[in-house]
This record gives sequence, structure tokens and C-alpha cells, in this order.
Amino acid sequence: MGLYVVGDQCTQLVALGKVYNSASTIYNVPYENDVVKVSVVQVYHSDAQVPFPTSEIQFVRQVISTFVG
Repeated sequence: MGLYVVGDQCTQLVALGKVYNSASTIYNVPYENDVVKVSVVQVYHSDAQVPFPTSEIQFVRQVISTFVG
């Protein structure tokens, strides 16, 4: 699955990820039905900001070898 970030003038593919449809938690925290667990397997633009930044993850380069929801 591709992670696309919408910019001012274009939509850009910034990473590829694997979706875990059967998972219902991330780090033992349950999440809502409209959220999926994803691991990033290939990064194309490491400086792109993730769609929903947190205090720990703001950029695509920070999600390598971890899960995001």
C-alpha cells in the first residue's frame, strides 16, 4: 500500500507499507475500527511529514522499522 502526501501543488508517493488487517492494537493500545496497523517497508521521501504527526513521529524517516496507525 502506498502512503501519499498531498502538498500545495501535487500528491506525492513517499513510502510503501504493509497493512495488517487482522491486528487491533498498536503497542498493546486498542484502536478504532477505521484505523489500520501499517509497517513501512520502503521510503522514497524521508523528509515528508506524516499525515498525523505525534510527539514521537513527525517525518517518514522516523517510521522505518516500527508501526503506525
